Amino acid sequence: MTAALAIGSVLAGTSPAHATAPRIPRNFLLTEPAAVKGPVVEDEEWWEISDSLSRQLEFNPCRSKGKPRDGRVAMRTITYSTSAPSGTSEQLVLYRNPRAAQDAFRKLRADLARCSKPAVAKRDRFGYVGKPLRVGDEGLSVAGHEYAASGRRLSQSDDLAVIGRRGAALFLYTANARGSGAKKEITGQARKMAKKVCGLPGVCG
Repeated sequence: MTAALAIGSVLAGTSPAHATAPRIPRNFLLTEPAAVKGPVVEDEEWWEISDSLSRQLEFNPCRSKGKPRDGRVAMRTITYSTSAPSGTSEQLVLYRNPRAAQDAFRKLRADLARCSKPAVAKRDRFGYVGKPLRVGDEGLSVAGHEYAASGRRLSQSDDLAVIGRRGAALFLYTANARGSGAKKEITGQARKMAKKVCGLPGVCG
């Protein structure tokens, strides 16, 4: 599968603010070199790279749809899927200023609280549990959980996410069915990006 890569997406427009919007350099994301190279096993694994600003965040506890309008000015999403099935994702979102990124993080945290418990009456017996994580300026570690018909929490699933914010950037790492080391791996990736993202102009300064 050939991934379509559009480098340096910015908001459409010709105003000075748009013209100077931050860009995400080529190969900046941690998984990007592997994604650009493509699948190792043909028809068994797939990479996708997107610079679309209209995508939902990779961790979307309320399964929101529509086009987000939250002040983002650049965004790159990399997803990896296998026929197992299993998968991971990496997503970096740059906002017009730290306040906009902070608002986006708070909204995500509110969505997690609002939609974390399953709707047992609708037979949806899956929900999320989030915990604060020391990464960047603020962060969350999230795990999916199965629930009994009574609403009692059962075992943790293999659906994981780590979300961090540093300055004007939000970064997300997810993993599904990736084994016992997945949580440590995506947490480590988030901590690396929390440092790396400050190399982009205007993100941490």
